[in-house]
Amino acid sequence: MSMLNRNIAATAAIFVALVAIAVVGRWGQPDWCVTPMAAVGLMAGYALPRRWAMATTLSAMLLSDALLASYGSWQVAVAVYATMTAAPLLGALLRRQLPSHAAGAARLVGLSLTPALLFFVVTNFAVWAFETHYPKTAAGLLECYTAALPFLRRMLVGDLAYVGAVFGVALAAGAFSLRGAVAEETAAETATV
Repeated sequence: MSMLNRNIAATAAIFVALVAIAVVGRWGQPDWCVTPMAAVGLMAGYALPRRWAMATTLSAMLLSDALLASYGSWQVAVAVYATMTAAPLLGALLRRQLPSHAAGAARLVGLSLTPALLFFVVTNFAVWAFETHYPKTAAGLLECYTAALPFLRRMLVGDLAYVGAVFGVALAAGAFSLRGAVAEETAAETATV
C-alpha cells in the first residue's frame, strides 16, 4: 500500500471512529447537552485535514439528528450547526508547538470550554430572535439566556469530561501531545490527504 493510500485509510478510519463516537454519544447522552461533540470536533481538528475535520462534526450532527427531536425553527438549526463547526477549527490550534506540557494543558482546557460558550451565546440568541418563547426586548433576551444557564453548566462539565476521555486515550496511545504536533508531520499529513 502506498504512503498516500495509507494516509487516506488512516484519515478515513479516524473520521469513521469520531463520527461513531459523536453519534452514539448524542443518542445516549446521560443528560441534556452532555455530548462528546466538542471533544470529537477538537480531536478531528487536531488529527484530520480541515475538510475531513469539518465533515466529521457535520456528519455526526446529520446522522444523530435523524433520531433526535427537531429544532424549533430552521434558523435555530442553522445556528446549532454553525456553532458545531467551531470545535474542529479550534482543534487545529492544538497542533501548534508550545514550550511546556502545562501550557498545552491550559490550552486544551481553554479550547474545551470555548465551543459550549459559543453554542450558548449563538443558539440562545437565535431562539430569542426566531422563536416565540421570549419577548423581543432586552428583558426577553436576558430571560432567554438565564433560562439556558443550567444547560450551559451541564454542557461545560460534559465537554470537559469527554475532552478528558478522548484526548486522554489519544495521549496514552501516543497519538496526541499536550505540547502540539510536530510541524513537519502535520504539514506532511495535511498535504497528502
